Amino acid sequence: MEWTTHALSGIVAGYAVSGGDWKGAVVGGIAGVIPDLDEHKSKFGKLFFPVSYIINKTFGHRTLTHSLLFVVIIGSVLMPFFDSWVWLSASAGILAHIVGDMLTGKVKFLYPYQKSIGLSVGQFTFVLMDRGTRTLLALIVLYKCYGYLKIFNYIKGAVNQWKMYQ
Repeated sequence: MEWTTHALSGIVAGYAVSGGDWKGAVVGGIAGVIPDLDEHKSKFGKLFFPVSYIINKTFGHRTLTHSLLFVVIIGSVLMPFFDSWVWLSASAGILAHIVGDMLTGKVKFLYPYQKSIGLSVGQFTFVLMDRGTRTLLALIVLYKCYGYLKIFNYIKGAVNQWKMYQ
């Protein structure tokens, strides 16, 4: 899937595991693009080119960073330093990325075991699934943001009323 779909899936996953906290959504959204660190030509990989190039040449694409092992490693590294919502949101964002890639291709989910798991789809099906998933995730995010927007409208109304009485 494309990076925007991965970010959206991470946002939704982080939001869900953090109990509906927008901070969990942010952490999940950022973590949702991290597995593509193994592809030096991806948007995220280009940001960390030397590291992504080394990971790609050492492990390949959709191997270590697209595995359950990677989810456990990241969660374990974050756990001692952050509250549970942070490492849970990060882990959920990474896992959402992996599941998304399994819907449109194969990954080494049980790495270092070399069996690839996922669906093999053609380019047309890939685009259809990516766009459909992205649209659904965007609708979920917009629906959840609607509650926050109502709060902003309430605050705006309260500020306007306060200004009227000044």
